Amino acid sequence: MLRRAQRNTTPQANRSFFQQAWIRFKRHPLARLGAVVLLVFYLGALFADFLAPYPEEKSFRDFTFASPTQIFWRDEQGRLTRPYVCASERRRNPETFRVEVITDCEKGRYPIYFFVKGEPYRFLGLIPTDLRLMGGPWLLEDKAKLFLWGTDDFGRDIWGRIWFGARISLTIGIFAVALALVIGIFMGSISGYYAGRPVTFSIGILNPEFWAFIRGSPWYTHLLAAVGLVLIGALLFAMGYGYQNYIRPDLQRISTLALGALGLVVGLVLLGGILYALVWKSHLARALLWLSAWVGIAWLLWITIWGFWQSSRGLEAIIAALIGAALLGAIGYILLWPRIELDLDTIIMRTVEVLAAIPDLFLLIILSVLIPMEVPPAVRFVLVVTILSFVNWGGLARIIRSQVLQLREMEFAQAAQALGAGDARIIIRHVLPGTYTYLIVAVTLAIPGFILGESGLSFLGLGIQEPATSWGLMLSKAQATGITAFTERPWLLIPGLFILLAVLAYNFLGDGLRDALDPRTKV
Repeated sequence: MLRRAQRNTTPQANRSFFQQAWIRFKRHPLARLGAVVLLVFYLGALFADFLAPYPEEKSFRDFTFASPTQIFWRDEQGRLTRPYVCASERRRNPETFRVEVITDCEKGRYPIYFFVKGEPYRFLGLIPTDLRLMGGPWLLEDKAKLFLWGTDDFGRDIWGRIWFGARISLTIGIFAVALALVIGIFMGSISGYYAGRPVTFSIGILNPEFWAFIRGSPWYTHLLAAVGLVLIGALLFAMGYGYQNYIRPDLQRISTLALGALGLVVGLVLLGGILYALVWKSHLARALLWLSAWVGIAWLLWITIWGFWQSSRGLEAIIAALIGAALLGAIGYILLWPRIELDLDTIIMRTVEVLAAIPDLFLLIILSVLIPMEVPPAVRFVLVVTILSFVNWGGLARIIRSQVLQLREMEFAQAAQALGAGDARIIIRHVLPGTYTYLIVAVTLAIPGFILGESGLSFLGLGIQEPATSWGLMLSKAQATGITAFTERPWLLIPGLFILLAVLAYNFLGDGLRDALDPRTKV
């Protein structure tokens, strides 16, 4: 009996944390449903060109606000047959005097085929193909129309644009939360680790502690720092050359912009790695970078004050000269003598509280108004992502700070500090890994907020603009038509249904992950 009990408990004891989390997740039906819905949505966005019978930009001005195309399943004798559509045209109804789309099967019946040849496109922007889910030769010859969910104010197929819009509405949440996560992790980890520990921000070059700091690193670190600075210069040159010759000429396409963003992320990661591994270990290099930063700030301040002073007269010029002299004098004093210590936790958390005190929608509108209307859609996409991330990183920073405050007092972090590990190594290698499971849940629950933020901006005309599309921009078409969208054109409200489903699916998935990754929950 004892051996039987041991056999029954051994498999559960040998399961890893993530194996137990997977078992708990499978017992959450709403979380599994949310995952399936999101999988369908993202696959639809990936294969939008294949699912849509028409290209994204194609419009039929004679079929604006056309109702969904009627699909027939029975022939004239009432027998089931291959689905087909009939020829259609716009006519004015003599009784209501409204322009309506009239279906006339006597002029032609056109069967719907699947996996057929359609208008050419590039899958993922790279692979040329013309395979589409449904259609037929009659679709290419424009003998009949196939609008599964009707058309919008420009006569564009809503079925296809739903999936094209999913590419922006769904990915903008991931990109925005990724950028907010980077900012939140950086700010939250610094705030939590240095809470109650003032950090030396500046030491004047005439202060004896400054020269003692420079002599605190071995001579060979200076050589490594010189090599690192050369590598940083070469990397910056390569990034600038790639942007000027490969990204900037084709900045209209989102795929090109995504490639540029990927290159920027890789470049920044390499810059950070070189800076940390080679340059930062030399105290002399750190002092030179610190002096260069202050000189750069003083130069920018000088040209700003000088330009204002040249363009002003009388009392304004005197005030500008006094302010400029005071600020430059303060920078000079900081460079020469004092030792300045700052409480990073107080500064970062007060910044988060200021951002939290401003209503999100109000701040989003203010920042979005600053985007020029003539910028390309791809650039606007990046700017909207940046705005959403800037507004919403504070919540993630608070979460990281609370976790780091607990983890920095653990034995493993104290042991690493006692063995001489640097602060950056302790934070990256020992403290932050303890926050990953909580971050997964926080990120999953944060994505719906970003989706709603983008949809709200696009709905108000401040987000994604034509000719690009998103669910919020499509939903604004219903708002523009007024109450008739509910009574006569209900298909214009379909994008709102997809927004609702995506937000619910992410919330269900986040709840399931929260329960699954909770170590206190028993399998």
